[in-house]
Amino acid sequence: MNKKFSVFFLVFLIMCLSSCNNERVPTSTAVPSPEPVKSPVTTGQKPIVFACIPYESELKLIEAFQALADYISDQTGIPVNLEIKKSYKEIIDGLGNGDIDFANTGPLVYIKAHDKSGANALVKPMPLSSSTPFYKSYIIVRKDSGIKKISQLKGKKFAFTDRESTSGYLLPVLMLADAGVKDLKFFSEVRFTGNHDSAFLAVYNGYVDGAGISNYAFTKAIDKRLGDVIVIAESDAIPTAPITVRANLPSEQVKKIKEAFLNINPDKEETKGVLDIFKIKGYIDASDKDYDSIRRARKAIDKMGLTIVEK
Repeated sequence: MNKKFSVFFLVFLIMCLSSCNNERVPTSTAVPSPEPVKSPVTTGQKPIVFACIPYESELKLIEAFQALADYISDQTGIPVNLEIKKSYKEIIDGLGNGDIDFANTGPLVYIKAHDKSGANALVKPMPLSSSTPFYKSYIIVRKDSGIKKISQLKGKKFAFTDRESTSGYLLPVLMLADAGVKDLKFFSEVRFTGNHDSAFLAVYNGYVDGAGISNYAFTKAIDKRLGDVIVIAESDAIPTAPITVRANLPSEQVKKIKEAFLNINPDKEETKGVLDIFKIKGYIDASDKDYDSIRRARKAIDKMGLTIVEK
C-alpha cells in the first residue's frame, strides 16, 4: 500500500513539475527573426580621378568642380574623385603616369600632355558670353597708373600666372614680342602668381604694374574691382580649355564621360547648376587640330628668342 502510494505520488509530482516548466515558456506571438542588413549599393568599380588646373582660387574650384564631378559620376555610374592640383605640371605628369584619368586643362597644358603622353582632347566649353568656343588673353594695368601701352611697362614689375598657362603666359609673351619686347629683362621684376585671380589682385593691389591674365574675369563681370584696371593689349582668339583624357583610359569609360559632358544643357534641371557655376552654355566636341593655333604661337615665340622655359 505504501509502495503504491509512493509510485502514484512520484508520477503526480513529475506531472506538476512539467506543467510548471511549460508555463514558463511564453505563449505569445513569436518574435520574428531580424532582417539581414543590406550592404551599401556599389558598382564595384575603381574610382576615376578628375583633376583641374589652379586658374582661380582653390575654394572656388572645389565648389565648381565638385558639382561637376558629382554630375559625371551620377551620369556614368562610375565613382569620380576630384583632385585640385597645385601646378599645371602636375596635370601633365598625372595624365602621363595614370594618376589622373581626365582633367580640365588649358590649351597649352593640353598640347604638352598630348605631346608627352598622347592625352586626348575630349570636349570643350561654350562660353556664356560668346557664340564661339574661344576666349582671349589680356595684359592689364591699374587705371590710375598712367600706363597706356606695353612700351610703358619697361623697367616695371610684371606678373604671369604659370609657365604652363596659355592665357597667363604663352599669349602674353606673344603680345609682348609683337610689341617689340626682346626678352623678359625688359621688366625690373617678373613674378608667377599661380592663378589668374592672384595675378589680377597683384595689379589691383599695386604689387606689380602689369599682368597677363585670361579675360574670363571680365566676361563674368562680377567683381567691382575690375573697374580699377584697364586692358592695354588683347590676344587673338584662343580655343577654350578642353576636358582632356589620358591616352589609355578604357574606351567605354571615355564614351560615357563624353556623353555626360555633351548632355549638359540649360534644358536639363540637373545640369543648370553646373552651367551657372561655370558660366557656360554647355560643351561641344573637341579635337587635337582645334589647338594648332597654340602650336603656331609657341613656334613664333621660339623664333623671336622668347622660348618658354620649362619649370
